[in-house]
Amino acid sequence: MKSNYAIETIGLVKRYPTARDGSEGMYGRGRSIDSFVAIFDVLKNKKRGHIEALRGIDLQIKKGEIFGLLGPNGAGKTTLIKILCTLVIHDEGEAYVNGFDVKKEPGKVVKNLQAVLPESRGFNWRLTGKQNLRFYALLYGIPDKQAKERVNYLLDLVGLQDRANDGYQQYSTGMQRKLLLCRALLRNTAVLLFDEPTAGLDPTAAADFRSLVRDKLVRQEGTTVMLSTHNLNEAQDICDRIAILDRGKITACDTPSKIQYAILEEKTLNLTFNDAVFDEERNPKLFKELEAITGVLGVTPDIDRERHFRGISIRINKDLELSGVLDIIIRNKLKIGNINTTEPSLEDAFMALTRRRTD
Repeated sequence: MKSNYAIETIGLVKRYPTARDGSEGMYGRGRSIDSFVAIFDVLKNKKRGHIEALRGIDLQIKKGEIFGLLGPNGAGKTTLIKILCTLVIHDEGEAYVNGFDVKKEPGKVVKNLQAVLPESRGFNWRLTGKQNLRFYALLYGIPDKQAKERVNYLLDLVGLQDRANDGYQQYSTGMQRKLLLCRALLRNTAVLLFDEPTAGLDPTAAADFRSLVRDKLVRQEGTTVMLSTHNLNEAQDICDRIAILDRGKITACDTPSKIQYAILEEKTLNLTFNDAVFDEERNPKLFKELEAITGVLGVTPDIDRERHFRGISIRINKDLELSGVLDIIIRNKLKIGNINTTEPSLEDAFMALTRRRTD
């Protein structure tokens, strides 16, 4: 199948079996298998139910973009990644990597895709960073001259050239993560899948890693990156588009900014006042006037212990015209020192979507 997408899924469905009593797992929670007869009974049991980890996933990831996959635990993110890596076979639908069918052409898919997991497994602690990469280049069948050039290029790309001859045990967690990325890039695959790429990194190392992926790997190298993360700030900072996966279905797919503004219907208007003293008789009437405006959802005054009326926060519908609110404030002879609005965050949108699904 010819495709303009790096990753494409059409109606993707994956089911896992459950026991007849509805408990999870192949044998059922708490059910023991203590004889060959019991094993045959389980194998012959064709009436087991199932749970759908993925329920009709339609997804198109463009070549050369950073795509984020967000969702609560159990949403189906890991299952989707395993299907794309050819580690799990889906039950219905289609999945393609650079136009190759993951079920019919797994060998070609593996040549076009590499998964990068946060655990630094498989590196020899007694070898240097460069020696570890040369070892994996040998396993991948990369010719010696080409491997030497590729390893040097990658070490320079991630900023490890100065530490290339240090033992792996001397590497920090951030440096180990960079070496892991080098290993994933040895075969120069077109698509990279990351699972929690900055988990366990300190804020500085995490920011450096995101910059490396965004500026060098994607913008400079043209690699397509799909990352699964629980870090909403990370997704907002690095991703061109994101999909929110919940209970096996995609509930939203767009740019982070469009999702956060389209999902939530309100924002907060914050005003500070100059030289205002709270009037217990007049100001409550002000609050009632404001709350009577269609589109005003709530009013919260800011009053200190000395009864200074420092400001007010007003929850409003995001499309509300502010002129009516300001007219009332000015009519009550309050001098506005500062005014700003607090927009909904991606985390607010994520919580609204997943709670909506739960409800």
